[in-house]
Amino acid sequence: MKSPNAFPPPGLPRQRLLLSAAALALVAGPALAEEAPEADQREETITVYGTSNPLPVFDYPGQVTVISRDTLELIQPSAMSDLLRDVPGVEFSGGPRRTGESPSIRGFGRENVLVLVDGARQSFSSAHDGSFFLDPELLRAAEVVRGPASALYGSGAVGGVLAFETASAADLLREGETFGARLRAGYQSANEEWLGSATVFGTAGNLDALASFGLRQSGDIALGSGVDLPSDDEIQTGLIKLGYQFTDAFSGEIAWQKFTNSAVEPNNGQGTAGTGDATLDRDVDKDITSELWRGALAFNPASDLIDAKLTVYQQKTGVDEFDVTVPRTTLREIETTGISLRNASRFQLGPVETTLTVGGDWYEDSQVGTDSTATGGIRGGVPNGSAEFTGVFVQAEAEVARPFGLPGRLVVIPGIRHDSFESSSELSTEKASDDQISPRLGATYAPVEWLRLYASYAEGFRAPSVNELYLDGVHFSVPHPTLFNPGLGQFVFVSNNFVPNADLKPESSETVELGFGLDFADVLTSNDRFQSKVSYFESDVTDLINLSVDFSYDPTCFTGPSFFPCTAGTTNSANIAGASLEGWEAEASYDAPLWYARAAFSTIAGTDTATGEDLGTLTPDRLSLDAGLKLDPWNTRLGTRLQIADEFERRALSGGVLTVAERRAGYVVVDLYASWRPEFAPNLRIDAGVDNVLDHDYDRVFAGVSEPGRNFKIALSWQFGQ
Repeated sequence: MKSPNAFPPPGLPRQRLLLSAAALALVAGPALAEEAPEADQREETITVYGTSNPLPVFDYPGQVTVISRDTLELIQPSAMSDLLRDVPGVEFSGGPRRTGESPSIRGFGRENVLVLVDGARQSFSSAHDGSFFLDPELLRAAEVVRGPASALYGSGAVGGVLAFETASAADLLREGETFGARLRAGYQSANEEWLGSATVFGTAGNLDALASFGLRQSGDIALGSGVDLPSDDEIQTGLIKLGYQFTDAFSGEIAWQKFTNSAVEPNNGQGTAGTGDATLDRDVDKDITSELWRGALAFNPASDLIDAKLTVYQQKTGVDEFDVTVPRTTLREIETTGISLRNASRFQLGPVETTLTVGGDWYEDSQVGTDSTATGGIRGGVPNGSAEFTGVFVQAEAEVARPFGLPGRLVVIPGIRHDSFESSSELSTEKASDDQISPRLGATYAPVEWLRLYASYAEGFRAPSVNELYLDGVHFSVPHPTLFNPGLGQFVFVSNNFVPNADLKPESSETVELGFGLDFADVLTSNDRFQSKVSYFESDVTDLINLSVDFSYDPTCFTGPSFFPCTAGTTNSANIAGASLEGWEAEASYDAPLWYARAAFSTIAGTDTATGEDLGTLTPDRLSLDAGLKLDPWNTRLGTRLQIADEFERRALSGGVLTVAERRAGYVVVDLYASWRPEFAPNLRIDAGVDNVLDHDYDRVFAGVSEPGRNFKIALSWQFGQ
């Protein structure tokens, strides 16, 4: 886990200078424009997950990105990495297979990124099986909160939150309609993927309902290097939502969602290169099933003191693999059961408009691992166990005009949360338990309507997982260095074994963030708008949990008549002294009646404070651009996306000296997209595009594999209603 130095060395590469200069120009360019009109005259992008209550993104004391359904349809994402590719500070490792993708935010990996689907925690975690079991086709919006959010959400939100909202009837019904249906079909060439989905939705009295079913079928992925990455998927998805308004103040919703993926690929979904050994490289039949049941009640009477919501859910995700050559069947299954209750009270304290939110959560993660060839059927490296969490929090959102006699307005958001947790496993008599307090304080000052100055301090934490605490069994097997079995025609295999560590401490972090935002109207033409936010953050992490692989053969592997006992080292999780991460992020958007442009820039640097090594979940400096034309007379939109990344090096200790362990070249990727609603068929929408137009061969991170090459995409949607 490494990255460049926290501070760039002298002689900064020209490409990095260009990236930085371009980013600054984008956010500072319109600074001399006239003062914008009042903010309440404009349509605002709203964050919900940043504060638990709706708040304009521009007023939030931090960085949040919200992706709308219209953007979803333009991008035509096949996987979550497609959808979130241009969000600053967000990266995906594990290669381009869906079953291997693992997210990071601001240098913090999957264990430190909280994933929510309609408010339900997604706790599935595996070293090689990916993190997302959700089809983008079902979404109405996605929200990325960057920076610690433990004061609201507890464990696992040190890096931030990825929150996904599925579509409901209200999102699809057009004005004046009470019933509708939508059919969609699509194709992309990089993996010869076909998509088909059908959705029906409507309202009847106090009832609203939606049902959606989809199918994706795809094959091997054609990479920019000219190599095909083995990956054969068949994905089936389903979503059913029923909502009912019992009274003006009381409403409820129940929902069911399922994702199944039948794949033929290597056991390691992140595996990207063959070892040359037929046993290690063989494919397995992999069945992934993820099912979510969720219920919610909302009570919002006329009183400003009550705006309450109760959510209960159960999420079960399992990965079942069958290797016909052994034969062997393995299973990893994680079930999360949770309940969340929150209430927001709104009142006036003198000149201060206040929203006070009080809430609590309880959830339990239970894991089961099985292996048909192991003694007792217990799968090595997947300990049977559970972890239980309880948390309560309080947060205030206070807004005051002319604070301390100064012009403008001030928004202050203090919050604090207490969590307790306990983990146990059948493999150990020791239980791991602890508690944590997570405070946060953020403030945004608007001296004038076109400027925001903001700052925040937040502490985050992550409890060690059942896997990290109780790891046991075989991690991987490799050929014996000397013994060959002529009967089998291969080397004898020996193992690298997991070693449990029930004494792990929770990770904890302290993050400071400073930034500013600009908001102008009528910059280049009437009815246009420019917005941008720039921030600097610095995080200090203590007791960072690190999975360490000590690969070394025992001396007895090379001596004696039997060359045994012989192992290939050990793997265990351990706390390291700490890490320091810092970076810059910038987002800017310009919207006019005829055209639009968006830009995002991020740079992250971090080191292991004990060794000086670079942290490997980091990313290169990146600049993303998205610009297009709105041809309203023809119901057409045309656009292009560019992603420009600087070269990247990772330094590691070798013989006590820091040396470059890995190097990855910079890259430029160009995409094209278009959308058309023909006048002769007003219910039809056609979306088309070409990803990686130049067929560039590039690596995003140190995954050891190229990303997909040139990819042609097209989708047809037919929606009708009454």
